[in-house]
Amino acid sequence: MRMLISSAVVLVVAAAILSTHRAIGADARTLRVMTFNVQHGIGGSHKYDLQRAIDVIAKIQPDIVGLQEVTRNHPYYNCDDQPAKIAAGLRSATGRAWAVAYEQEWFTPNVECRDSGRGDGKETEGLAFLAPGDTLGPTTTTPLPVSRIALAVKLPSAGGLPIAVTHLASGKQNGDARRKEIDVLLRWMEKLGPTSILLGDFNAKPEDEVMKPVFALFRDGGQAPTHGDSRIDYVLYRGGLTLQKVEAVDTAPLFGTAASDHKPVVATFNR
Repeated sequence: MRMLISSAVVLVVAAAILSTHRAIGADARTLRVMTFNVQHGIGGSHKYDLQRAIDVIAKIQPDIVGLQEVTRNHPYYNCDDQPAKIAAGLRSATGRAWAVAYEQEWFTPNVECRDSGRGDGKETEGLAFLAPGDTLGPTTTTPLPVSRIALAVKLPSAGGLPIAVTHLASGKQNGDARRKEIDVLLRWMEKLGPTSILLGDFNAKPEDEVMKPVFALFRDGGQAPTHGDSRIDYVLYRGGLTLQKVEAVDTAPLFGTAASDHKPVVATFNR
């Protein structure tokens, strides 16, 4: 039987986790970071249901989460402003404000949502950061080959620690594109400082040749597969950070079906 979680249960669970997290958070040196490719809100049911991604984030209670495959003004996804909808859903589920930053990777000429009064511009897809509180801190972006980007924030609650999220080119035929993207990405990351976190969907396995320069600059805690039988989603770190634990979270037991075709990755650090 499919297991359903009511909004009331989600609120109770989130409140309990929040209480525990705040108790642990008395040590401001602990940082919980999450990356999640939400697949536009399409999960194991193959239907649009962004609430499941919201409930997963609310349950985990990260200090910051970087999201991939987030859309705005897309007719197939109800023309939703997904970054804003996720932030509003997290406020409702956790009882506190969540700041959000969104940067588009690509857009199409489609303005169907705008013209129908359900949107404000062209159809876009991009990256987003969300964190508890009223502000995320300053953000910067850099373009990568094949219409990709990286988005970084200096998180105030972590003493201005630079954290970046990206989503590299997909498909076996795009190995050369990923190599070029990684080259640009790593040179940009080095400019952010000696201590930083890099997270996202790299569309590459740890053993792939293209990942060697990544692991030469960043440490990888390792975790279970995140997309089918493959591990392609990462939380990577360098500098004065100590990894406590990292895990790939199976969201299927929460709903009877997965919230996305990717498992979120959650890492806890001591700074």
